[in-house]
Amino acid sequence: MGYKTVCLNCRKAFNQGTDFQKFHIGNCPECGKLMLQVDQKFKPPKTADVKKWETAQFLIEHGFVYQRIYENKYQSPYVKYPENLKEAKEFVLKYSDQALKSAAKNNQ
Repeated sequence: MGYKTVCLNCRKAFNQGTDFQKFHIGNCPECGKLMLQVDQKFKPPKTADVKKWETAQFLIEHGFVYQRIYENKYQSPYVKYPENLKEAKEFVLKYSDQALKSAAKNNQ
């Protein structure tokens, strides 16, 4: 278990692990922009897959940092994250009550 930091500009993700004494969110080593923290469940698309990265960016900006989302709030089963922007827009509307408000606010 752990977290990942993501640069949406460069379309790269880095594992952070679980040592919270060493954990920090810094700037991207390539572009210098502040990286974002997402859950370890985030599976970054290939760098060249721009459409999937746009979907991930949309979700992250709306407070879905790949944390668990439930069909019925706090009851299994978990919902699978969308793969395209059309599905992501529906997902954000349907599960907006489970979005992390601070993540959405910090990414604007």
